[in-house]
Amino acid sequence: MLQKSPRSQPPVPATGLKFLTRKEAARELRVSLATLDRMIGRGQLKAKKHGHSTFVMATEVERYINELPDLQPRASGDAR
Repeated sequence: MLQKSPRSQPPVPATGLKFLTRKEAARELRVSLATLDRMIGRGQLKAKKHGHSTFVMATEVERYINELPDLQPRASGDAR
């Protein structure tokens, strides 16, 4: 009988860097997998291939979030 191979796990580099699966990265960014794939395709987010799987470094997710623009406060309610 053929055994199913376990799903590919993120590589564990000796430097202690953390890799996220596409699903984990999408969850962290609160976007769909399709949106994550578009972000990777546009170069907004860097990803790495390992075998047939794609992984995103946790530091890359943090970088992307930190580069998002800050929300500007609305004008005070006195103008009404």
